[in-house]
Amino acid sequence: MRHLKILEILEGKELTTEEISKETKISLAEVRKLLLRLTEQGKVESFQRGGKIFWRIKQKTPEEEKFKYV
Repeated sequence: MRHLKILEILEGKELTTEEISKETKISLAEVRKLLLRLTEQGKVESFQRGGKIFWRIKQKTPEEEKFKYV
């Protein structure tokens, strides 16, 4: 259920690990672990801006969208 909380918080937002931890009230270590798991599942992605790492819901490419049911 905690991973769903993270996905809900990231809907339409780009947040740092620390911001996600504060908003979800999940420990920083647990958030990091969940984000890595969500990354492996292809649900979130990270990017760097201004020396910080931000997380967001992964944007699907047209190819991924086309073959999502395969």
